[in-house]
Amino acid sequence: MRTTTLTLILTLTFFSSCQSQTQATQNTDDLEQINSIFDRIEVQGIDTKQNLLYGYFFFDKDKSKLEKLKTDLVAQSYRFVALDKKENDEYMLHVEKVEKHTRQSLQKLEENLRELAAKHNVSSFDGFDVGNADPTKPLVSNEGFAKFMETKKGNELFDLGIKLYDLEINDRAELVFRVCLKQNVKPDTSAYKLGNTLINENKVREGINYLVQATKYNPNYLSAFFNLGATCYDNGQFQKSIDYYQQADKLKPNDDRIIYGMAASQYAVQQYDKSLANCKKALQLNKNNSNAKQLLQMLSGKTK
Repeated sequence: MRTTTLTLILTLTFFSSCQSQTQATQNTDDLEQINSIFDRIEVQGIDTKQNLLYGYFFFDKDKSKLEKLKTDLVAQSYRFVALDKKENDEYMLHVEKVEKHTRQSLQKLEENLRELAAKHNVSSFDGFDVGNADPTKPLVSNEGFAKFMETKKGNELFDLGIKLYDLEINDRAELVFRVCLKQNVKPDTSAYKLGNTLINENKVREGINYLVQATKYNPNYLSAFFNLGATCYDNGQFQKSIDYYQQADKLKPNDDRIIYGMAASQYAVQQYDKSLANCKKALQLNKNNSNAKQLLQMLSGKTK
């Protein structure tokens, strides 16, 4: 796979490598990739049944082959965009067309374009991108998403946030869970998801605050305490990390991941004896805990 770009403000791209695969495997891969792209578009309120601008990409080291393919594609009403030299001494042909597609029709078109590339002895058809039919406008604008979000209320809004969260569309998920909290929709989970989303966006301090808020709503929120322990460790707040892991341990004793987390933070603050005890306990609970094995080696010679 050469590259994957998912920039929904301007366009949404998925390049799929054209390696030697069986046709059945290739078709399955194509459909999975198309589904992934369409899922990400539709969850942000875009109707994929409308006309959209689809771009298609081909690669070869021989520019003349791509020139001949370009002529063929232009004759089929594709618009020529570019034929440029890229890395590894390869040239990339980019063509586009405003079209309506279902997931299945786009899969079929990719199959046809791959066959056309082979007919011209072009080394690879390398996927598609999709944008607004009007190239001067973004596919998903902030204003458009805000209007789409306003159509969702209560649990429907929360479910939208979960879909965005699962697809790792963090900026949109953040917006949704903030509104969920204002509407008091599942506040413990909304605060937890918002906290994780903010941390993923490198807004760590605010993210930690929302994870703490989740534990205020639900004092038995194991995942929130665990993530607080891990996040504080990652950001050098080792004593806080120990405290949060201890809270998680009270809720779920004898979990090797939690015990290891405590051991790692204790090591960081030079509490080597406590770290060793917890490291050994984690390995007793799960002998395959590779992190605990590594920490045990690091503890060699550190304890009395």
